[in-house]
Amino acid sequence: MYHILLPVAENEAQLDAQLDTLTALPGQGELRVTVLHVHEEIDTMPDEAGKSVINSINDVIDELQGVPDTVERAAKTVESNGIPVEVLTRQGKPTDCIIEVADETDSNAILIAGRTRTPVGKAVFGSVTQGVILQGDLPVIVAG
Repeated sequence: MYHILLPVAENEAQLDAQLDTLTALPGQGELRVTVLHVHEEIDTMPDEAGKSVINSINDVIDELQGVPDTVERAAKTVESNGIPVEVLTRQGKPTDCIIEVADETDSNAILIAGRTRTPVGKAVFGSVTQGVILQGDLPVIVAG
């Protein structure tokens, strides 16, 4: 099995590009996918007493935001193509979480969405995509 990590944000167009790319990959019968959504947390350097307040705020944000519809749509689409799928959520810095989950799940590649840009701007990726490419050890497939 070839394991693909599919980090999913709330952007429908980016998800469409990721799913189009995923379904175009060869060896569909040998794929398995982990869909990942990362809730970005408030990141400050409070004193010891302030940490519990920040953690509480992050927990409330997670409850209010929930998991975006794109995550469920990604999982259903992957599954409907006969590909085994798992869904994970994490809280933290997106780049760090994506790289950590890729390692934890023994992924073989990361399929991430690029941002829509002008022809010249396509040479420059979004900050999360760029971070995953530069900081990670795995092949990164950028759907655009």
